[in-house]
Amino acid sequence: MTGVDDAFSKLRQHVDAAAVAPPAARIATLGRRRRAGRVVVAGLTVLAVLTGGWSVLHDPDRQAAPILPAVSASVPAAPTPTGNRPERVPPGFLVGEAGGLGDTGDTGNAGAEQAIDNHDYNVGCFGAPAARRSLALFFGKEAQRVQATQSLYVYADEDAAKAVMRDLRPRMRQCSGFGDAEVLQPVASPPLGAEALTVTVALPRDGAGEHTGEPYRFVVVRVGTAIAVLDGLGADRWETLLTQELVGRMCPYKATCAPPASTVRATKPVNGGEAWAVVAGVEGGPVTEKAGDLGRLGYRASVVPTGCDVGSAAALGGLPATSYTVVYFATEQDATSVAGPLGLPVVKVRTYCL
Repeated sequence: MTGVDDAFSKLRQHVDAAAVAPPAARIATLGRRRRAGRVVVAGLTVLAVLTGGWSVLHDPDRQAAPILPAVSASVPAAPTPTGNRPERVPPGFLVGEAGGLGDTGDTGNAGAEQAIDNHDYNVGCFGAPAARRSLALFFGKEAQRVQATQSLYVYADEDAAKAVMRDLRPRMRQCSGFGDAEVLQPVASPPLGAEALTVTVALPRDGAGEHTGEPYRFVVVRVGTAIAVLDGLGADRWETLLTQELVGRMCPYKATCAPPASTVRATKPVNGGEAWAVVAGVEGGPVTEKAGDLGRLGYRASVVPTGCDVGSAAALGGLPATSYTVVYFATEQDATSVAGPLGLPVVKVRTYCL
């Protein structure tokens, strides 16, 4: 046993001499590295779990779950309204179209028939208006009722309207519809508050012969870009409408027209802009058409497709209307100051199709 003990003692001395302990600072450094390694491994493990890679760490044969995109809770933006705003004479603009013709001095009741957009007209006499509207007026006893016609033509610019009046003067009798009729009152320019032309002819004999020789009056008045026409039997009785009412309504068709009773100015709509709309009428709606009343105040109402004005549904009263008649203002106060006295609604809209 002594031999074994001696051999073991020599071996121990050899191992102790080879395995010298490192300094204390070295031991601390090694310890920090080992702890850092464990933290890195733990961090990778957590990241793998969060990204769906836990199964890969544990099962190399399985594929990682796909990373799904985040789901947005926002509502897609509504498409921007597109289209156009065709030129139209507003419903209710012609005198008597919305009622209220009043006493004509005749025994019978005065009245008006349905107004017509894009009615047939004499292209050779009135050229190419951008918009037109016509209304048949009648008066007298039922058995002797006669009819005159009131029409309005709106042109792209004032020069075009002036050209129509210039070309009409030498052709007034022809454009009255009775080019060979006897002239009872020659072409004249009466003071109707604007540029005016008139002529009166005697109706020629027709098949029935009911009105042969009676005076047929043809009256044409221009205000800015618009031309109003009265023609028919007894149209001279309606001539005062041009002076007292229709010419006043036509004021917004001239560049120099301004609201006579107020400093409030209408605003021009812009694409995507906000405005306060005074609603003068709704297609087939409960609002009485008052574009003519707004015209006398100096405001030109427009017929606008409801799809072009976001927010216009508030003025429709639940009706499936395709258009409404409006004048725009910059502020609610301005709009209310105009709409209030007329009993018209006001609605805030965002305008497009411009």
